[in-house]
Amino acid sequence: MTTPGEPATPGRPRSERARQAVLTAARELLTDKGLPGLTVDDIARSAGVSKNTIYRWWPNKAAVLMDAFAEATSLKLEFPADGNALTNLRTQVRQVATLMNAPRARRPFVALVAASQHDPELATALRERFIATRRAGAHALISKAIEAGEFRQRLDADIIIDMIYGALYYRLLVSGAPINADYADQLLDNIEPALRPEPEATRKIETA
Repeated sequence: MTTPGEPATPGRPRSERARQAVLTAARELLTDKGLPGLTVDDIARSAGVSKNTIYRWWPNKAAVLMDAFAEATSLKLEFPADGNALTNLRTQVRQVATLMNAPRARRPFVALVAASQHDPELATALRERFIATRRAGAHALISKAIEAGEFRQRLDADIIIDMIYGALYYRLLVSGAPINADYADQLLDNIEPALRPEPEATRKIETA
């Protein structure tokens, strides 16, 4: 038997149904209504759950919103499982650029980033629930490529991440210049020479 007001989708445990209803409601409200004035009460009402249900899983509104956004975009931001590191990096950066160009992802994300500058809870949620996961995936790919000899040995993975994704965020949040798959390709074309391993002769001279 379900709790009054909570969704009852067949085949899915009640707690998971309620959690998904909250994330869906938060995502839709953020996209349609915007961040200012959006409350946990609004999310609970739209999801058909109690505020206690929300606070059972999330410490605050910021955490709910970031998890809602992350869940909606995570599959579109994953690195391919197969292929060489440079191709996989290019593919994923194209996906990020394409997502940033989509209004239903761009508008809420810009709102969350802007609000996080004045909201410590939202800033923490942004870093811990969205950026950290995305950055860890990129760091793992680049570090593995360095170890395998696909990328230059003396690269700093964190700096490469800043260079690539920082350029995307700059266009998204500061310059307003177009972000799309073509820009992603141009970005990687310019960064690729710095990623490629040094010629064998050069390495021998430097290590002699």
